[in-house]
Amino acid sequence: MVTCGMNKMLALGDSFTYGEELADRNNCWAQQVADHYDLELVNYGVPGGSNQRSMRKLMMHTLKDVKLVCVGWSHFDRFEASDELGNWCIWPGGQRSKYIKEASWRNTLTDYVSKHHSDDNLYMHYLTYIVLVQSYLKQRQIPFIMMDAFGNNEDTRRTDSKFKALLDQVNSDTFVGWPDSTMMDWTKDTPHGPGNHFLEQGHKIVANRVIKQVNKIYEL
Repeated sequence: MVTCGMNKMLALGDSFTYGEELADRNNCWAQQVADHYDLELVNYGVPGGSNQRSMRKLMMHTLKDVKLVCVGWSHFDRFEASDELGNWCIWPGGQRSKYIKEASWRNTLTDYVSKHHSDDNLYMHYLTYIVLVQSYLKQRQIPFIMMDAFGNNEDTRRTDSKFKALLDQVNSDTFVGWPDSTMMDWTKDTPHGPGNHFLEQGHKIVANRVIKQVNKIYEL
């Protein structure tokens, strides 16, 4: 049910939500979905963004004017760190060189995380974020759609019994492609940029999938 004054769409995610490598970011899937429903887009997607960051951005945004939330979950192994320069994304095996001038200590932490981390723990956090965001938005009666950007469907943990309690709580009606496919799967036969981000044709495919699922389960 639509409430008067709710005129915004929130998009959360990484570079695939941001529209990295597009000639015009107004062609990103999130903008296309917002335009379809005549909504103002607030795009929190950012290159290299983590799922922890997406959850933080959602929780810090007032939802009184939000009509639709779309989450493009990034790879499960990304998480957020913070220091005196602000928040930043880190993951095992993450890039080092970009931190040499601005904050060399970030490379030290990246090296440590690369050597000492638990993929099981990071995957559990990813599933926990999904379940918490589902509950948070459902409780507030805000329509939402989720999907994976890349990689998470290839992980064998999706069939691991130790994660069953969390996996069973993922709502496949609101999670496009769960548990088998991601944005990268849907767009594998379309042009990609040098950084392996799908381009205009791929963003159109993602937008159409989101719109189809929104129309199936909600009345906007």
